[in-house]
Amino acid sequence: MRILTDVFLRKYQRAPGPRERSLAADARSKLWLSVGLTAFLVPAYIEYFCRMLGLPKGELPWKLYDMLRERNEAPDLKQRFQQLEHLPEGSFGREFWKYCHSHGVPLPGHPHALPVHSAVHDFVHLLSGYGISIWEEMLTTAFSLGFMFGPRTRNYDPAQYKSLVPVRLLAEALPIPQLRRAVERGSAMSVDLFGDWDPWKVMELPLEEVKRMYNIQPE
Repeated sequence: MRILTDVFLRKYQRAPGPRERSLAADARSKLWLSVGLTAFLVPAYIEYFCRMLGLPKGELPWKLYDMLRERNEAPDLKQRFQQLEHLPEGSFGREFWKYCHSHGVPLPGHPHALPVHSAVHDFVHLLSGYGISIWEEMLTTAFSLGFMFGPRTRNYDPAQYKSLVPVRLLAEALPIPQLRRAVERGSAMSVDLFGDWDPWKVMELPLEEVKRMYNIQPE
């Protein structure tokens, strides 16, 4: 009930400010967020129950994911992210670079990488500690739904995620302990990573320090 009232009551909506992106770009971003989270969550549930019941499963969700990727080559952005390789070992930026390379995730700015704002999803993977199997994508999504609707976050504004309310309620409704724990961990965070968070402010800090700053609890 708290989620529903906070989402739809005007007192939680921020006053409009200067727009950094066009309305069309903003709409595409929100559509990608909504479709992306749902697209990962539903196949993840399917895989979870297939595994529990011993049913066969395929790689269709990943094939669709690859089909949705566009060519987002940007040399300046590519170079900026590539420089993360040279940050100190254990720093947030260096660990993100290692995460992308170890999992075969193209850094933003590279050909066929996802748009730069979608890179936040990979930052969430790194901070949450969840991998990239479909089951762990499910947990990462649940973790994200936690901080997106987390009243403890400094930039709390759930009204911007109205389209995701059903997905959040679904994540809480299923009787899967690991899923509920992921939502709890996200809800305890002090920042909404999909809000006005700027990862470049913490790139040089140790990863573990960033986790403490954001109150990310262990699994």
